[in-house]
Amino acid sequence: MFVMRKTLAFAGSFFLLGTMIVFFGVHTVAGERGMLARPQLERKIMLAEEQLALLEKHQTFLTHRIGLMHKGGVDADILAETARAELGLYAPNDVIVSIDLSDLKF
Repeated sequence: MFVMRKTLAFAGSFFLLGTMIVFFGVHTVAGERGMLARPQLERKIMLAEEQLALLEKHQTFLTHRIGLMHKGGVDADILAETARAELGLYAPNDVIVSIDLSDLKF
């Protein structure tokens, strides 16, 4: 009886260890962050880095524009541009070039 329990305990622990090895092995290869998912993860990282670079350039652009408005007084060109854009006041001989900033790639 004692030998049978010992054998059963050995077999149970061997089965448990084997199951754990298979579980972690499958997740290492085919899991959400496994070896097969690595190219997709690298592509996502690359896209996120590109988006971060664009956002940093846009932040620099906006910081420069804000700086022009805060230097002791408002820059005349920025004031005129903002007023005309907000109020829609344009001279008859003005040429209007509309740029959608969301499409720009800084």
